[in-house]
Amino acid sequence: MNIWENLKMALSSIMANKLRSLLTMIGIIIGICSVITITTLGTTLRSTITTTLNSLGSNVMEVYVSPKPSVDSDVAYDTISPDDFITYSQVEKLVKEYPDIRIAESNYVCEASSKNSLGKEVGTKITGAYNGTLDNDGSRLLAGRMISMDDVSKKKYTCVVTNVFVRQYFKNHEEPIGQTIKLVSADNGLPYEFTIVGVCTYNSLFSGAAMGREEDIKTPVYIPNSVAKEMQGSYGEERYMYWLLSFDPKTDGKIAKANVASFFEKEYPANKNFETIVFSNQDTMKIIDIIINVITIFVAVIASISLIVGGVGVMNIMLVSVTERTREIGIRKALGAKKSTIKFQFVTEAIIMCLIGGIIGVVLGLFNGFIAGVIANLVISSIPTAKQVLGTIVMVPSVTAIIISIIFSMITGVFFGYYPASKAAKMNPIDALRYD
Repeated sequence: MNIWENLKMALSSIMANKLRSLLTMIGIIIGICSVITITTLGTTLRSTITTTLNSLGSNVMEVYVSPKPSVDSDVAYDTISPDDFITYSQVEKLVKEYPDIRIAESNYVCEASSKNSLGKEVGTKITGAYNGTLDNDGSRLLAGRMISMDDVSKKKYTCVVTNVFVRQYFKNHEEPIGQTIKLVSADNGLPYEFTIVGVCTYNSLFSGAAMGREEDIKTPVYIPNSVAKEMQGSYGEERYMYWLLSFDPKTDGKIAKANVASFFEKEYPANKNFETIVFSNQDTMKIIDIIINVITIFVAVIASISLIVGGVGVMNIMLVSVTERTREIGIRKALGAKKSTIKFQFVTEAIIMCLIGGIIGVVLGLFNGFIAGVIANLVISSIPTAKQVLGTIVMVPSVTAIIISIIFSMITGVFFGYYPASKAAKMNPIDALRYD
């Protein structure tokens, strides 16, 4: 008997006892359904968080001053002085040494206004920036260029505006790059003129702007931070406990992080209490990924216990099936069927039963994931802030989990179907034929 005949016989036996077969599969269906649902939710959560962090700047990292492990943190912070901070000159030297590294800091100055061609005031938020500020602000350049380190060092009155500002200000669809705009500070009433060198996207999440008509939104106007400091009346060297940095997306994040760490090991002055540490958003994603994986695996293992219950059910029904078909087994053995043939027949039936249950479980698990996605999007849509951060949740089934589940359901059939199959194969044909 070839494999196709075994498959036909297995399907015939299952179809002959539909209700019994379905009830036998319940454990397998529930187990696989639970595993697929959980892994789908885990994969979707990982994808959503990764997408969100990418939109917030996956190429952003932070270098900060931290007490050394051997030093009591309370004592260290009590004695901290400006000399322990990281200076702008150090960061500037880093950027010059590694051109793929950028400064991602921003410095809010004040609100300002400017009149467009229709004479209507357009509100803005003047923000001091560096060459990597957009990376941390969740925006991207659409045209022109970003504020450069040359703009910062030479205190050039250049600026980068948002696409929303362009629509608010240039009513005649002029080309904004190269245009000069006059901004009147809300703090001191003084006018400042800046030349537009770039246009970027507007990220309302970072600006903290309230939702409303586009005409009323006050978007950032990025200017060199050296100019911003002059507007604020601050002229000393910038010293901070931490600096936000970013790197070119084409650069390997591990290499960029290693370069920054190596640089500050050399440049940060010898300090008995403090040291510099580099932490990137990619590190955050790795930690989140590990947590999600551990939780998913842990819960999936618990859910898969039902597969054992389902497997016991399969074994029980297969033993019943062997008993019911004793005469059939006796006839086949009397006609010369080998033990291996009988065994293979019943193992095949158990595998097919578990496989069908596994497929049904996968379909139900994917359906549960779809329903969970619909509910999640309804909840997110009702919360504007969550909608801005998360966007639309797209369910991402785990192909690996589906394949493993199907294979595992077949293995369950083999494992729990082997004993009944062996019992059938070991039957004495004469005793089997006498069975009533």
